[in-house]
Amino acid sequence: MMLAFYKLYRFYRLEAKKTFFFSLPIIFAQLGVILMGVIDVVMIKDLGVVATAAAGATNDTFFLICMLSIGSMNIIAPLISQGYQKQDAAESRRVFLSGLVLAGILGSLTMIVLKIITDNFEWLRQTPEVTQEAKKFLAVLNYSVMPVLFFLVCKQFTDGLSLTKVAMTITWIGLLANVFFNWLLIHGNWGFPAMGLEGAALATVGARLLMLLLIVLFLFAHPKTRKILLTPIPDLTWREVGKVFRLGLPVGITYFLEVAAFSVAGLLIGNLDHYSQAAHRVVISLISTTYMITSGIGIGSAIRMGQAFAERNFYKMQKVGISAIALAILVMGTFCIIFLLFPETIVIHFIENDPKAVSIAISLLIIGGIFQISDGTQAVGLGILRGMEDVNIPTMIAVIAYWLIALPIAILSHQVGWGAVGIWVGLLAGLSTSAFLLTRRFWQLIQKQKKQFPSKTAL
Repeated sequence: MMLAFYKLYRFYRLEAKKTFFFSLPIIFAQLGVILMGVIDVVMIKDLGVVATAAAGATNDTFFLICMLSIGSMNIIAPLISQGYQKQDAAESRRVFLSGLVLAGILGSLTMIVLKIITDNFEWLRQTPEVTQEAKKFLAVLNYSVMPVLFFLVCKQFTDGLSLTKVAMTITWIGLLANVFFNWLLIHGNWGFPAMGLEGAALATVGARLLMLLLIVLFLFAHPKTRKILLTPIPDLTWREVGKVFRLGLPVGITYFLEVAAFSVAGLLIGNLDHYSQAAHRVVISLISTTYMITSGIGIGSAIRMGQAFAERNFYKMQKVGISAIALAILVMGTFCIIFLLFPETIVIHFIENDPKAVSIAISLLIIGGIFQISDGTQAVGLGILRGMEDVNIPTMIAVIAYWLIALPIAILSHQVGWGAVGIWVGLLAGLSTSAFLLTRRFWQLIQKQKKQFPSKTAL
């Protein structure tokens, strides 16, 4: 058995290594996005608890509403990689332009929804003080929707061409710019007015506009991207846009369903007590950070899978997929061990002088540690299926896992008094179901393709 395991390790380690190093810049870019939110909270906290609560509620609402649009952009990189693998610059340009059209349509709808929520923030049942501040913050933040989506289209374009360091570098420049703009506008420096929470929102908008400007300049400066952008094509048709929309929208819905399930779980926990709410906030921030690592691996594996899919090389698709899943299990398994062995040591750095909140957070981190492997596997599973243009079945899996399993268990836990731990057990059940079904779906597709194209499965 050990010999068989060693042979499998040698067989897949090269692909796992390729996926890891290819995904590394994407991972750092993903972590930069998380850090931008963390730094905002740190720089806003001097404004008081009302401002901090308003910023937290606003950011949660913003990303929940935007997730459908943001998630839909994730199909662009695999499609770009397919065109690039076939050396079809015209196809890559059509996908890119279709992505811009899709971003414009979804962005406009998203801004309308956010405007309605801004005018009716009372619907979220926050305190009057928090609601008043949140309305101001969200009204300004709404102007960053288009820069975010257009930047993501450009990022997906460069990632699909294997220029993954571009978005990483620009994201970290944007992070530093956000810190600087916050310093200028929150408390007022260098003669700028002290704008408080609105200043933080303006800083975020400014940083996102800068990121969009920088990546557009890169696209027209780099020979590879400029060649594709200047490739002549017939007029773009709605059929071509429709393909990106047809493949991208289910991906966006899948992301939205998962994020919405976690948001509902957070609302349920918020109705319990402030100890559970504080514990949930701390642990979900840790879990989100580790998730971003496998999310980056998922994006990288989607691009590499897209290249193999373009070649119809199902032997390579199998190697890329299995090695990516194994890599996710290895990475998240490490975090699983850390969270299970040192939960108190980790939590105590985030919650001080509140034994009850610490106790709840330790319990939640143990559950979070258990579902690390499931979380990583489902993130990568979505990526490799996206690279194979399989998007509808994963959406159905998300409905089953999060809305038919995770949330019913969470709601039952809330009703019968099982507390935050019971709600998180529901999330564990949903993520585990998703991981199992997505992995099973990948294996079914590979076996089906082997039977249909046996000549493509050999080295």
